[in-house]
Amino acid sequence: MLSFVIVLALSAQLLAPYLVWPNRWNIPTHIAAGFCVTAYVIPGLFTDVWEQVPTSTDTIFLQINLIGALALCIGVVVGGGLARRYNFDGKWVAARFSSNSTLLIRRVVIVVTPCVIGMCVAYWIMGFIPMFAEDPFSAKQFKGMYRDMYYRAAYLFRFCFSIIQFSIPLLLIIGLYKRSIYLITLAAAAFIVIFISLARGATATGVLFFLGVLAANKRAGLRWYIPLVLLIFPFGSVFYYVLGQVMEVEALRSGYVSESFSEFISAGAPDILDQLTWLHGFVQGDYFSWGRTIYGGLIPGNYPWNPSVWSLTYNDVGADISESVSGGLRLTTAEWGYANFGWLGVVVIPLLSGLMNGVMLQRLKTLLPRLTVLQATCALLVYGTLGNQIVQFYFLSIHNIPAIVAALYFWKANLRHDQPLQLAGPAAGGSSKADIQLR
Repeated sequence: MLSFVIVLALSAQLLAPYLVWPNRWNIPTHIAAGFCVTAYVIPGLFTDVWEQVPTSTDTIFLQINLIGALALCIGVVVGGGLARRYNFDGKWVAARFSSNSTLLIRRVVIVVTPCVIGMCVAYWIMGFIPMFAEDPFSAKQFKGMYRDMYYRAAYLFRFCFSIIQFSIPLLLIIGLYKRSIYLITLAAAAFIVIFISLARGATATGVLFFLGVLAANKRAGLRWYIPLVLLIFPFGSVFYYVLGQVMEVEALRSGYVSESFSEFISAGAPDILDQLTWLHGFVQGDYFSWGRTIYGGLIPGNYPWNPSVWSLTYNDVGADISESVSGGLRLTTAEWGYANFGWLGVVVIPLLSGLMNGVMLQRLKTLLPRLTVLQATCALLVYGTLGNQIVQFYFLSIHNIPAIVAALYFWKANLRHDQPLQLAGPAAGGSSKADIQLR
């Protein structure tokens, strides 16, 4: 029973958007559901992960995430209610939209093509490709012998990576509806340069987002999409093992030794174990970041208070992590609140995060029924970049800036000033969503 409540609290922090927007167009949350199954449900209910730390740590873990989940859910509901009451959504949909997609397509090509080329140049400058490196995991995280090689092209790599990973679904949608061989080829190239970096999350999310748009545009689309998402994530968890088998690379397979299928899957998504191990050490001392990790990710380099760095060195801030084969720990919103301000943060940070998310979700809920497929995709990408950074204000990152700027640049191509948008139409979630087509 205890494990079920903890898993529910963990999952609620990602699935809270359903409270405001239980609709097939809520693609980001559908994808989050797949993550929850692999990272929380399977290890939390079908493995002995809770026995890896003392019971006292499990209890604190439950308290933090349960309180944080309740605060976040309340924030989402209140934020959605405020948006309706004060007509925030009406202000957003007062924009005007163009039915001509030519400008958008031109901008996508102009931005993404140089980035794909830039990624290839970055690999050439670094002198290695993570998938084909001698030590793929270290190469993926740019640690050890790969660290200095990576820094020769770090800014180019991160800039291009940030833009490409979010552009893949938009490229695929345009290529599909316009029947453009060039755009489909460009999307395939974008997928490949991300895939060989071994960034499995970025690789899978782009394709799942694209398929989610296709599914949302059909009334019965979720019948196949949700099962697909729930299947893809467990496969993604064992992706490195499968790749290691195919390429005969022992380093990719070594971390998957286990006694059961559940443990086998959990080995590739050790989020709960990582969080428990972190918390067990964290409560032993006074390691609160006092808000410094909120802005730490905006400072280039391995800044000590960068959340990805700090989560590995919280009890020894400034320690050398060049040999640590990890990009940082994935803590929940409630855990980041606790890491920053203790029990006050457990309530305040999730509440504020949920409040802002609720407002934006209500805006999307009203806006999307009035858009074409391409415009809806752009809107969701703005939410997934700028919106996500606003929601995760406690985890700011300089690496998100290129994607945010590009998303806004693409979104602006949909706007026009010659005719106001007609706001008359079905309520959010109405039947007209099935009729949205790219004009």
